[in-house]
Amino acid sequence: MRLPLVALIAGLACAALPAQAQQCGPLKRAISLDLTPEPGGARFGVPVSVNGAQKQLALTTGEFISSLSPETVAELKLSPRPARTQLLDAKGNVYNTQVVTVDLAIGPVKADQQEMLVVNEEPFDGQFGRNLMQNYDIELDFAGRKLNYFLTDHCEGQVVYWSTTGFTTVPFTGWDHNSNRRTVTIPVLLDGHELFAEIDTIVSQSILDADTAKSVFGLTPDSQGAVPLGALDANPAHRIFGWTFKELKIGGLTITNQRMQVVPDLVGTKSRDTLRADSRLVRRTDNFHPSMRLGMDLLRRLHLYLAVKEGKLYLTAAQPK
Repeated sequence: MRLPLVALIAGLACAALPAQAQQCGPLKRAISLDLTPEPGGARFGVPVSVNGAQKQLALTTGEFISSLSPETVAELKLSPRPARTQLLDAKGNVYNTQVVTVDLAIGPVKADQQEMLVVNEEPFDGQFGRNLMQNYDIELDFAGRKLNYFLTDHCEGQVVYWSTTGFTTVPFTGWDHNSNRRTVTIPVLLDGHELFAEIDTIVSQSILDADTAKSVFGLTPDSQGAVPLGALDANPAHRIFGWTFKELKIGGLTITNQRMQVVPDLVGTKSRDTLRADSRLVRRTDNFHPSMRLGMDLLRRLHLYLAVKEGKLYLTAAQPK
């Protein structure tokens, strides 16, 4: 009988450790997957096998549970059943979800009876979430179009093998198994202001929360220089606009003239699992709420390595391939 994928991954990592002592060593790459760019877009797909059929799932560090699209579910003649998980969209809507059970293969790793949500994700066949990347260090090499898994028993600080010109690090939360349903969050400086940002590879354009934009930077859709980008709904207060910030710092890395979409945060506003706290909405399930989401417009220009045991994100500018 095969174990679920997360348990399999954990077993593989443990089996690779020396029996005599828990000593650090060199990097050991366990899995390397080719990333496929979205046609005409910024996102990437990850190759998997679902019940023997080759599929491409959208890489997402912003979602924990992986999913298949309704079209893929119908094509493979799967039998969805109600799930206990609800989905919350950007407009505040709440959706009941379904789940299917499949035999999944990611490179050399196989997992029978893997549960996946049913979620639409055009043009991909579903989403490749964090539950399929747990218990490994993860390297995101967008320029080289690679998603690499490394064992975690390496010496601390010895992970940046792709560059000889230096790197920077920042602490992160939300990847280890003790907090696996939180978002992957790092500290940043945006025009000199300390904020927290979520790394979200499913988002094409980086996003700043509208409440933060107003309270920290004094920005509204009517500010001079704001670029109108539509609205989430008919409410005049729910307008989206673009703004270019002079300087975004991630550790020792500086990005200039970073364009952000400024979007009202309506997630969870129509959920019964929501409480009003001052002027902000707080969900009982929230442990932390980042102000920004760093999307693929920015991330594809970086080379990232998430070192799980260290709780550090190593990053450099992407190297031309």
